[in-house]
Amino acid sequence: MYKLLCQLFLAVIGQNLPEEIFEGTLYWLLQGKRKDRSVIDLNVKQFSLMTPYQLQVVGWPKEYIVSKTKKGRSKIHSILICEKFRQMFHTHKEEIFIPCHRYIKLWKDTSGEEQVRVILYFNSLKDKEKTKKLINTHSGFKNIYEDKILKYNLAVYDYSHMCSCVICSKFMPSYSERLQTNIIYDAMIFEHHQNHGTTVSNKDNWNHLLSQELICVECLYSKERQGKYRLNMYSPDNFKYGYGTINSPEERERINISNSLEVEKPDMINIPKYDKLTWMTPLDYGGSVRFMLDKYNMFYWHPSLTEDEYMRYQECKTLRIIENADPLDDDDYPSDEYEEYPEDY
Repeated sequence: MYKLLCQLFLAVIGQNLPEEIFEGTLYWLLQGKRKDRSVIDLNVKQFSLMTPYQLQVVGWPKEYIVSKTKKGRSKIHSILICEKFRQMFHTHKEEIFIPCHRYIKLWKDTSGEEQVRVILYFNSLKDKEKTKKLINTHSGFKNIYEDKILKYNLAVYDYSHMCSCVICSKFMPSYSERLQTNIIYDAMIFEHHQNHGTTVSNKDNWNHLLSQELICVECLYSKERQGKYRLNMYSPDNFKYGYGTINSPEERERINISNSLEVEKPDMINIPKYDKLTWMTPLDYGGSVRFMLDKYNMFYWHPSLTEDEYMRYQECKTLRIIENADPLDDDDYPSDEYEEYPEDY
């Protein structure tokens, strides 16, 4: 089946089918009912149009969400492709940077209220950042619609980093597709849980995966890749005040180096070399990328350390903690019996 879909993918878009898309999305559609399988061709085309540079546009008035043009087209879609919108948000100093793809999803929530999700995709980081700035700094609209005045402000949320590996920045289309089609949780909810190490679901499903740090398979099991992309690693703590370009490699490297200047490099002179380490990668020791980038955390990875040095350093610290731990009593709790009580007891 994978080979058959690869041929379909090549025929439709001229590119091969990424394996993670087949395993993460298309395989499950094939297991469902026939009506679910009819969306495979649509998904193949949708995956081909996605890029890592995405903006979600919010703030649309209800009147526009439910309205259609005389030709039956969504009112919001007609606004996005009109000349006025292009001139205002995709043009600056005679330079044009229009989206390569626009995605609009309309649905009704559990209360029956109409909802919309609008995502703009760009070919480059530069184009995305320019549009983001123009929309977020606009003073707002005051339009006449069906004999009444509509006042509204559009804004954009940048969730590009949520569709890419937090280590190497590899774009993951299957995660992007699941974010944009999820009608239960918005990307903002998933980002909140990613930032706090929690989850929206206790089941092993897409909602749980979208709540976790996104790490590609290549980086997850490779200490070499984790060492290679150490300065590109992303932590929300580095961008929580809204400064900097989140998915810019140069910006991530600058911030990671800047944070390391406040931390003394670990002294490796007395750190022994081990024939065999407990874990296979730095991430196995650190537990999460966020911990490894937190300069106040015991698992902080100083960028001047190689992946092997970091693993040796953490292995040594772990063994020392175990050696200095209080002995356990019969109930597997640290013993509270002392030959002499501490002076401040």
